[in-house]
Amino acid sequence: MKLFDKKLFRGSLLSLVYALGVFFIVASGGSGSGSGSTDNSCRLVISAVAPVVGSDDIWISVLSELPAGDFNSVVRLKRDGSEALSPIPLDRGSDNVIRAIAVDALSKGVYVGGDFSEGIFRLNEDGSLDNAFAVGSGFNGPVSTIVPVADGSGNIYVGGFFSQYQGVDVGGLVRLTPAGSLDAKFAGSQAIQAVARAGSTYPGSVYSGGYVFPRLARWSSTAFKDSDFTPSGGIGPVFSIALVAGGFGAVYAGGDFSPGIYRLSNTGRTDNAFAVGSGFNDSVRKIVHTADSSGDIYALGEFTTYQDSAANGLVRLNPDGSPEVNFFPGTGFNNADGPVPFSEFASSALAADASGDLFVGGDFTDYDGTTVDGLVRLNDDGSLDSDFAARISSEGGTCTEGIFKAS
Repeated sequence: MKLFDKKLFRGSLLSLVYALGVFFIVASGGSGSGSGSTDNSCRLVISAVAPVVGSDDIWISVLSELPAGDFNSVVRLKRDGSEALSPIPLDRGSDNVIRAIAVDALSKGVYVGGDFSEGIFRLNEDGSLDNAFAVGSGFNGPVSTIVPVADGSGNIYVGGFFSQYQGVDVGGLVRLTPAGSLDAKFAGSQAIQAVARAGSTYPGSVYSGGYVFPRLARWSSTAFKDSDFTPSGGIGPVFSIALVAGGFGAVYAGGDFSPGIYRLSNTGRTDNAFAVGSGFNDSVRKIVHTADSSGDIYALGEFTTYQDSAANGLVRLNPDGSPEVNFFPGTGFNNADGPVPFSEFASSALAADASGDLFVGGDFTDYDGTTVDGLVRLNDDGSLDSDFAARISSEGGTCTEGIFKAS
């Protein structure tokens, strides 16, 4: 992967749609080839967050608008928000937007995927490019999700808006070896937005979610669609999947459908014990588990209400589907365009680390009335953790809290 190369690819209508979505980010100031700010202001848009196993550090992807122009990079941050490593830059422009980051516990490196040349690369723990992960021509469309297989093999699942890998026809979901070779073809739908391992009940199996039928499916370890999992045809598009803890293969699915989220049994039947009622008034983009043993989940998305009460883009749900009343994000996330800016292409990132810290990234400049800059860490009650402040250096200065300070 050449971090400063560009590659013109749009092999399908779905990839074109995706690219148009990226254009809307550029048009709204998220990323692109603009001339930069006219003063010392800056803006960070965070599209992915991945906690580092065994560390308080996190990897993030950054689209930053600076006085000198726009700057796309991958950054490793310490617990206080300062840089553990200098930013690793990609070339400017909408062809270099990062969509997914996944930490590899085996190599201690980090996989980076998105809308750029080859679609994926791997960095070593020190931030250098890992040339042992040889992808060749890579993908012919954007990568939207990366999930380590976690079976000791070092393999990864990769989903996205592509139809080829290294010139070989594939579906929207593939499995790659640590060397970058194709481990197995997944003959499924295009436009994969979400992937989740199916757990010990179905060893080697994986769930996928996306736009095209089947919008939610389970695939065997040999890449065949599992006919024993038959969710309702009305579920989808699916943007996020999370395995239910102790659920024997049951899953949460969130997306652009009413009521925005379901919990499904291992056969695909809707679990009515997870009573969401009217649910969300708009789409759910991310679902992650809390770090404790409560069985609760966080949901992030474009919604402003849950069960007809204010939710403002982020909620914590109990195992029975009720909102956790002790988690209160207040007025939530806002920017100059309005509240809850977590649309499909406008960047949304959500991750909980082993310590219970909740990181939220996106295209926002305000959280619950406090000026922030695209990335926050929240306490258990939803309040802002003031001990964390993202400080991103790039091109001769540092961007923090919307101000660019030249070095």
